[in-house]
Amino acid sequence: MGTTTDRSPCGSGGCLTCPFSFSIEAEQAQGYGCLPDRFDIIKIKENSGHNWSCHGDTSVVCGGLARYITRERPDLNLEGGLIDFDDWNEHGTDRAIQIAEEKYNNGREKGIKTV
Repeated sequence: MGTTTDRSPCGSGGCLTCPFSFSIEAEQAQGYGCLPDRFDIIKIKENSGHNWSCHGDTSVVCGGLARYITRERPDLNLEGGLIDFDDWNEHGTDRAIQIAEEKYNNGREKGIKTV
């Protein structure tokens, strides 16, 4: 399986295992439960307003998700907090969304520019 420094063939500049890359490596990562699939990530965005972060750099929106939203679902926009892979993996979807919400609101209160 590729590392986070390997780049995705989808052109997003994202990781090889990005669920939006449609690569064998991505399918393996999703099959092993290492990452949610792209449909789950989109559903999380629709339901919470928050973005899946890149698992190679959790300070930015997943490149595959950003590209998908820009091209296919501009109604979702890229505003919102970042859902960290580690939070999702350790605590599950609901708690990871809560953590993203807390970080997002805390950043806004401190005047930190958020996505």
